[in-house]
Amino acid sequence: MDPAEFQRIDDEVDKVAEAVDELLNSEAAQPLKKALADLYNSGGKRYSASLNIVVAIFDEVAERGMSLLTTGVGVSEAGEIFRTWGDSSPQRYITDGEIQVAPHNYCPRCWGEWDFKLEHRECRHCGAVMGEHVKLLLDSDVCPHCEAGKISASSPKCDQCGFEVDPKLAVWG
Repeated sequence: MDPAEFQRIDDEVDKVAEAVDELLNSEAAQPLKKALADLYNSGGKRYSASLNIVVAIFDEVAERGMSLLTTGVGVSEAGEIFRTWGDSSPQRYITDGEIQVAPHNYCPRCWGEWDFKLEHRECRHCGAVMGEHVKLLLDSDVCPHCEAGKISASSPKCDQCGFEVDPKLAVWG
């Protein structure tokens, strides 16, 4: 997905997340939370229980989909309700010569699930290969591995987690 298109969609996903957050924190959600806690308690604490809301998009032309946000509520071992979040950070790529953006756990070429691209270098869905068809586009100094440390073309090793960018798999922009 091109960067401008991804940003428009991501902005709307943020609005959906805010609305879901408001709803789940409202008085109207209390019966739902109680039912979830009762479900958890009925399992004798052997089983956990959660309610997840998945926000996904589907490309009707390419016939492919991608989850952009997972959020909901769960029950802790103490029986307390807590919020859950499972969204993936967006990553910029050069894919077949074009800038694309996708959540880090998806292939930017086919939208198939593809996590840990730097360890598993081939997408099992479309055969895209890191370093050949897909390269990380590193246009900031934020480490793509931990998102907390700093990296650069002259210093490709993260100052926080020690991750080192393989120059065959990345493009500095």
